[in-house]
Amino acid sequence: MTAPKFSVVIPTRERADTLRFALRTCLDQTFDDYEIVVSDNFSSPATRAVVDEAGSAKVRYFRTPEPLALADNWEYGVARARGEYVILIGDDDGLLPHGLRELDRAASETGARAIRWDAAFYTWPGVALETERDYLRVPLLTARRVRDGHEAIRAVVEFREFYTALPMLYNAAVHRSVLDELRRLTGRVFPHHYPDVYSGMAVAHAAGSFLSVDVPMTVSGQSRFSTGVATLFDRGRNPIDREYRDLNARAGLIPHRSVPDLPVFPEVPVADAYEFGKRALFPDAPARLDRKTLARACVSGARVPEAEWPAALAEVRRALAGDPELERWFDDELAGAPYSPPGRVRLRPERMSPTGDALHLDAAAFGVTDVAGAALLCDRVLGYRTAAVEYHESPQAGRERLRVTCEELTQQLGAAANRIAELHAELAGRIAELHAELAGAHAQLAREQRWSLLRPLRALLSRARGARR
Repeated sequence: MTAPKFSVVIPTRERADTLRFALRTCLDQTFDDYEIVVSDNFSSPATRAVVDEAGSAKVRYFRTPEPLALADNWEYGVARARGEYVILIGDDDGLLPHGLRELDRAASETGARAIRWDAAFYTWPGVALETERDYLRVPLLTARRVRDGHEAIRAVVEFREFYTALPMLYNAAVHRSVLDELRRLTGRVFPHHYPDVYSGMAVAHAAGSFLSVDVPMTVSGQSRFSTGVATLFDRGRNPIDREYRDLNARAGLIPHRSVPDLPVFPEVPVADAYEFGKRALFPDAPARLDRKTLARACVSGARVPEAEWPAALAEVRRALAGDPELERWFDDELAGAPYSPPGRVRLRPERMSPTGDALHLDAAAFGVTDVAGAALLCDRVLGYRTAAVEYHESPQAGRERLRVTCEELTQQLGAAANRIAELHAELAGRIAELHAELAGAHAQLAREQRWSLLRPLRALLSRARGARR
């Protein structure tokens, strides 16, 4: 059997409610040469029922023999992918209609072995962070450029760029030759408990360079089931977090000894993945993790209750053990840091309006209640379902196109607002005329009732008097 061009792998565990919509987006494509691999992490029959409900021969279903750690289930699913390129999305994520078509085009035109994109972002109505629900970010830029893998790793490790700038399997299509190279080097693709961040660094290293595209191909969703939200923003108080940590411990996927095991985002996942990758894959990488910067981030950003603050400080110091200079520095500058309650987690901007690179929307205002609806709204905004993307070589060129587009939209909205004002004035005038006509009709009716009803009323009263006699 001929291998498909793409494999879209969806690891899942007890999330039939969101998986249904993720599958719906994967089956709504303008490209046909692909398969969908559902890697069911020992879920109840509801998950299989959702796959059967999809009713598509493109969907291949596999169920693990027992509950696995997150990274192990990713490994299980990717190992069963047959495609030339492999993509991984969460069971609350979505694939945009143009995604596979544009990735095929990019692979054909450039030969890139890893193609990274800027995903759209959506918070489901039930996400645990109540103030951040129903938010959709739609990237609008169209730059496409080649990046050096190690330079990208360095920018992320030095916290100059967010880790989504790397070609993670969560936001990249990766050629199977790159995955085979990672298996040769470490025995597997995901040997780390933060498989998303680690895979970005591992793929960037193994591929050497990658194509970076600003156009979104997927929607990154955050739902009430999201492992990231549970582990980083609700640690110790969420059953998803407890299971995640228990399964990791059972699998031997433990935090790196030089990184504090604290809920600090994004510094801790980036640092932990890098320290592991440096030992396993790229010992000679030029990037250097600044442990003082990491320690300061942990002290200022640890999301722990006040009762756990002394233990958090002790954990930061423990991670510096073995370096007397760093230990003295911590004791002098950070050991006495007072507790400060964690601030609000902010995913939504204060104002829902366009910025220099994206459109920010209140998804509920457009009737969106799931990731399939979010994908369709992205499609309406971007218009790439029927028209090929016009790429630019730099973000600046894309921003200029966006500026012109926004000006055109502003002019259209202004003309529409003027027409609405004209219609409002016309309607107000017509309403006034109707009021006058109604007033005249009311007065006429009153006169008719005064005279026409008197005679029947007198006759009725006369008959009533005769009956009483």
